[in-house]
Amino acid sequence: MLPRDIWSQIEVVFFDAEGTLFLIRPSVGHIYVRVCQKFGLKASPKDLGQSFKRAFARYSKRLKAGEVELSPQGCLESWRRVFLEAVAPFGTLTDPDKAFKECYEAFAQPEAFALAPGAREVLESLRQKNKRLTIISNWDERLRRLLRAYGLDEFFERLFISCEVGLLKPAVDFYQLACSQMGVAPHHALMVGDNLDNDILAARRAGLWALHYTGGDLRFLFPD
Repeated sequence: MLPRDIWSQIEVVFFDAEGTLFLIRPSVGHIYVRVCQKFGLKASPKDLGQSFKRAFARYSKRLKAGEVELSPQGCLESWRRVFLEAVAPFGTLTDPDKAFKECYEAFAQPEAFALAPGAREVLESLRQKNKRLTIISNWDERLRRLLRAYGLDEFFERLFISCEVGLLKPAVDFYQLACSQMGVAPHHALMVGDNLDNDILAARRAGLWALHYTGGDLRFLFPD
């Protein structure tokens, strides 16, 4: 929680999306299995989830090396590669393209997530306090659809999404761009997120205040 004298100076609150405002449920592995078993793939949620983590780690390295095009089409193709790499150890899908599309769409639906406890209440409270709200996220176009499905889109003045902006957290430039486009000085902005490197340390390097969400009720991070 920020000291009250600092909190009174905050004009804009940036939120991370997945892992902060909403959480994947029950797990990536469970969702992959639910989709892929319709296409002849047999694997346990645990095994497929671990395979996804390895594929995603390789994707993250490509991102950091600048080998991924941060555009809507580039991100879509990257997710296709992650998906195919994750399922490859478990056999052949009867229709890989259709399986990928269905799995990709599954993560645009609220059924694949749960709102973080207290998330809606925090957003309502901040809006009542005249704080401007936005999201800065290493995600793609599905975020907009998911927010609409949850009825949360009305809270946010703008969304800064990596695959649309062409920048990726933890780049300081991403935070600086977001602050500039929101018309706020970094020391009057707050970042709230779950990832220490991407959300907290990077935001602080850019001059923002930051609160680390480590689980539980989001309301515990904010003053009454």
